[in-house]
Amino acid sequence: MLFNQLDVAYFHLYDIERDDVDYIMETFPIVKQRDEKLYGEYRTKRVILEMYDEMKRAMETGEGYRTRLVPGPGDVAMAHEPRTEAIL
Repeated sequence: MLFNQLDVAYFHLYDIERDDVDYIMETFPIVKQRDEKLYGEYRTKRVILEMYDEMKRAMETGEGYRTRLVPGPGDVAMAHEPRTEAIL
């Protein structure tokens, strides 16, 4: 899912329109075939287009984008234990 979010962020960064993203996703036949076999649909494309719309809405409204990652970035539950020894 992280790669999907990065892909979508780059699509927006380079001002690639949604219809073009739809077309680009059709140029990955192996991913499409795998998804259709596993999920019965081209799930990767669907999720990328959904995220594209969510990010666009966030940019237009000024509201923050809510990641789908679980745990999300910076989740303290995933942090390492603090070091107890001194670092020289």
